[in-house]
Amino acid sequence: MASNQPTAGRARRIVVGIDGSPPSKAALRWAVGQAVLTGATVHAVAAWEYPSLYGWFAPTVDDGFEETARRTLTTEVDEVVGRERPVEIRESLVLGHAADVLLEAAEDADLLVLGSRGRGTFARTLLGSVSARCAAHGVCPVVIVRADGTASPPRPTTAEAAEGTVRTKDWQLSLHVVEEGDTTRVHAVLDTDGDVLHSDALARRNPRDTPAPAIGDEFAVGRALVDLGHQLLRAGVQSATGPTEE
Repeated sequence: MASNQPTAGRARRIVVGIDGSPPSKAALRWAVGQAVLTGATVHAVAAWEYPSLYGWFAPTVDDGFEETARRTLTTEVDEVVGRERPVEIRESLVLGHAADVLLEAAEDADLLVLGSRGRGTFARTLLGSVSARCAAHGVCPVVIVRADGTASPPRPTTAEAAEGTVRTKDWQLSLHVVEEGDTTRVHAVLDTDGDVLHSDALARRNPRDTPAPAIGDEFAVGRALVDLGHQLLRAGVQSATGPTEE
């Protein structure tokens, strides 16, 4: 099973989908904040397509659609992050369906961050369906950020909350992130069937007598929760003391 854990000599990379919508801006804001904590590079990716009519491509093609998409990408990054960027940010504009483009861009990433239920400049860029597909087929953890639609820079003076989902091949966690000043609290809830977890626990205690469905041969739920806890603890320490070398 492929691992998405950072390896020595390889910089962390967070891919975030951009479409100009408020949820997309919230996702970019979340990704930049996470990159600051972990020392990662943010890769902002926008996908665009030529418009079609009743399933057929339009007979005339101009460069206006690509330029509009490029403007959407650069404007969103400048608006959310600002000119004095706290982390390195790469921008990519790719022709293709949003889900396909993002899945390919995130193949060797450490994290894929998307907004939920967003509609951007183009009618066919629906982040609701795109985020669902990426969460189901992504090879790296996926965070789906829900926010109230504000696009101001992330300098909260009152409590702000965002919900998200982290998913890998064998498990899924729902996250509720609350930021207040310099404090960030994360509540994680495992999304899986209770009977499956109970059966798995019994099987580990008495494997001969209790058949149990496999939750994951190489990535057990318990290990996933422990690993996530270590990551959150490390992020909290780095937030308080600054990034540390591993």
